[in-house]
Amino acid sequence: MMVSPERQIKIGDKPYSLDSNFKTLRAIQHAFNQDILQVQIRILDMRQDEIARLIALGSGGNEEEIGQALFDEFDITSTEYQFLKAELLAWLAVAMTPKRDREKKSQQMAELIADLHSPGPSTKSSASVSFDGPPETSGKATSGKSPTPTKATPPAKG
Repeated sequence: MMVSPERQIKIGDKPYSLDSNFKTLRAIQHAFNQDILQVQIRILDMRQDEIARLIALGSGGNEEEIGQALFDEFDITSTEYQFLKAELLAWLAVAMTPKRDREKKSQQMAELIADLHSPGPSTKSSASVSFDGPPETSGKATSGKSPTPTKATPPAKG
């Protein structure tokens, strides 16, 4: 899966094509009143209405329609919703990269997203230490004091 500056995401059955030309990125900066880099940094913490606004600005779609689709299709606490945010992050990362480096950045972002979607390594075949209970004791009671008694030194006379 290649992440390009022009990225397509789906919300439910409806695809949205995200554009990354200067006009679109400028509109995002003005709408959020922040530099595009600051907008990108905030994506993971954005509210649902802000995500709808970002997608609408990036795709030219209707913000209310997109917001309703997000509301209808995603549990905002789900990993699926977090993946959507990660894809938006990747889209802006590629869009902000100079043209000469976009292909390389696109590949990096595609790998990152693929890693996020993979379940991770299994621990089934890993070595594990078995627990057979607490260590055996000698059966002798201990007081916690030193085994050799120490003699008290008599006070100095004087």
